[in-house]
Amino acid sequence: MSLSKSQQAKVQRALAQHAKHKNCYFWTPPVSAGQRRYTEQQNNWSVEFKHDGKRYRYDSHVSCSARNYYYSGGFFVDNKKKTIRVFWALLEG
Repeated sequence: MSLSKSQQAKVQRALAQHAKHKNCYFWTPPVSAGQRRYTEQQNNWSVEFKHDGKRYRYDSHVSCSARNYYYSGGFFVDNKKKTIRVFWALLEG
């Protein structure tokens, strides 16, 4: 069974977020602490949906220090950590 439009949008958003931030360690973070907290607020989120009896989830966590960005993105199927390939397979299938 294929994904619904809303599920497809969630998967695409998760993949885009991961592609954007996977090498962000070398970015220059915002100068002020307020701007760094705002950046963190905008990029820390989670998406979850059910498909074919399985629960899929993506968690994005971005933090900014005075000198570096830190990103952690997790892809989960039924609360077991998986690789990004699971979400790519959902789009292809």
